Amino acid sequence: MKQVLLKTLVVCIVVLLLPYILTLFLSSNKISQKSIEAMNFNISYERNGRIEDLDLDTYIMGVVAANMPAGYHVEALKAQAVIARTYALYNMALLTEEGHSDETFTTWELGIPYIDITDMKPYWGATDYTTYYSKIENAVQETKGQVLVYKGELALPLFFETGTGYTRNSIEALNVDIPYLTSVESSQDITSINYLKISEYYIPDLINLLNNHFPEAILSDDLFFDEVKVTERDSIGYIKTISLGNLTITGEEFAKALGLNSYNFTIEQYNGNVRVVCKGVGHGIGLSQYGSNAMAREGSLYTDILSRYYIGTEVISLE
Repeated sequence: MKQVLLKTLVVCIVVLLLPYILTLFLSSNKISQKSIEAMNFNISYERNGRIEDLDLDTYIMGVVAANMPAGYHVEALKAQAVIARTYALYNMALLTEEGHSDETFTTWELGIPYIDITDMKPYWGATDYTTYYSKIENAVQETKGQVLVYKGELALPLFFETGTGYTRNSIEALNVDIPYLTSVESSQDITSINYLKISEYYIPDLINLLNNHFPEAILSDDLFFDEVKVTERDSIGYIKTISLGNLTITGEEFAKALGLNSYNFTIEQYNGNVRVVCKGVGHGIGLSQYGSNAMAREGSLYTDILSRYYIGTEVISLE
C-alpha cells in the first residue's frame, strides 16, 4: 500500500503539476543566494498525528528516497540531492515572500514527495535497506549545502522520470522562457523499459471514460477518429491541445483522464479499437532521472549531469 501511495505522489509531481509549476515560477521574485543564506527555517513532518521536527539533511534524504530509485548510481543520487535542496529552499523563499507566518515549513508545504526514514525499511525491504540508506546518506552528505543557481539566483530545477530522446523547451511547455530549461538531448531515455507504453480501448469504453472527465464533449462511436484529434504538438512531440468533438482540451488534461505516463502520445485505430501509444514518463522539462543515471553509469559526475540538463547553471555551496 505504501508503494502505491508513494508512486501516486511521484506521478503527481512529475506528470500532472505543470499548472502549479508555472504558478510557482511566475509568482516568484528572483531568489538570490543572499536571500537564502539569510533565511532561518525549520521543517516539520506529521506522522500518526504527531509533529516531528526534521533537519534539512534528513528532509533531503527523504525527498531523494521518494523521488529517485535508490538503486541508481550514486552520482545520479547526488544530482537529485542538489535538486531536492534547491527546490526546498526555492519554495521556502517563495512562501516567505508571500507572507508565510512563521519559520516552520511542513513537508507538504514544500511541494515535493517525501518519505520518512522510518518508512524506508518497509518500502525497500530488509535486504536492500542498509545499502540504499547508505547510498542516499552519502549522496546528501557529499553535496551538503550545495544548490543550483543561474546567474547567482536560485534555479527552479524541474525534473521527470523518463524522456523521449530530448527534453522540452520551457517556452513551448510553459509559455515562459526559462533560460536554463531548454531542450537538450537525452538519447539514453529510449533504452528505458518505461519509455513506451501501449494501451488499448474499446471505443464505447473510451468515450464513457472521456465523458466522465469532460461531460460537455460530444463524441460518437462511428466518428471517433474524426472527432478526437491532436491539434497542436510542441517540437519534441508533446501534445499541447487535442480536440474532443466540440471541445478542445490540453494534452495534460487528456493524459490525466486516461492515466497516461506522459502527454507525448499518439491515438491510432487498431483492429476496430483505439490504441494509445505513449512515450516517456513525466512532463519532459528539466532533468531526466533515467538519463542522469545513464550518464552517471558512463562516468559523469553529478555536476556534469546538472550542467547538461540545466543549461548555464552552476552548483554553489551555501556553507
